[in-house]
Amino acid sequence: MKYLIVIPAYNEERYIASLLNNLPVVTRDIIVVDDGSKDATYQIVQKIGIPVIRQPHQGKGAALKTGFKYAIENGYDWVITIDGDGQHDWKDIPRFIETISKGGADVIIGSRMADVAAMPIVRRVTNKFMSSLLSKLIGHYIADTQCGFRAINSKVLRDIVLETSHYDTESELLIKAGRAKYNISSIPIRTIYNGSQSNINKFVDTMRFVKLLWKAL
Repeated sequence: MKYLIVIPAYNEERYIASLLNNLPVVTRDIIVVDDGSKDATYQIVQKIGIPVIRQPHQGKGAALKTGFKYAIENGYDWVITIDGDGQHDWKDIPRFIETISKGGADVIIGSRMADVAAMPIVRRVTNKFMSSLLSKLIGHYIADTQCGFRAINSKVLRDIVLETSHYDTESELLIKAGRAKYNISSIPIRTIYNGSQSNINKFVDTMRFVKLLWKAL
C-alpha cells in the first residue's frame, strides 16, 4: 500500500518546519502545496528539502486538489491530508495506516470529539452542528466532519469531481463520497491547540458552506 502525505499550506512559517522535520520518521512520501503564502513558508519547505508545489493563492480546497492530482498521477493508493499549522499530531499517522490495513474503509476521518475539554467553545458548537447537518445529508453519521486530518483512497479521488476550492471542499468530498456509497469511518486523534489563527473568513466561507449545502439538498 503506497500512500502520500499531502499538506496544504498558507502562511504557516511559524509551524511547518516542526511538522516537516518529524514526518520522515513515518514516511518520506510527502508533498506540500503552498497556496500562495505571503510569508516564508515556501522557502522553509525548500530548505528542509521536502517536495513543494507552489501555486497562486486559490484556497485550501484548491491546494488539496493539486495534491490529489499529484498523488493520482504518481500512482499512490491513498492520500493522508494533514494541516500545516501544527494542530494535527503527526504521531497519529500510524493510526490511519493501521485502519487502512484492516480494510473496509474508503475515507477515514480524524475525530477530535472524544476529548473536547481544550477545544474552544465556538469551535466545539460549530463542529457538532456541521457534523450533524452533513451526516444527515450523507446518510451516515460522522463525528467530526470539519477535521482536515484524514485518509482518502485514491479510487474515491478518481471517481468524484470536486467543484469547490476553499474550506468547503472537505465537506463537498464527504458529501459526494458518502452519496457514492463509499465507506466513511472515523478514528480518534489528538489535537494540539497552539494558538494558531484560522484563515477562515467567517462571513465569506459561511456563505460558501451555505451554497454547498443548498446544492446538496
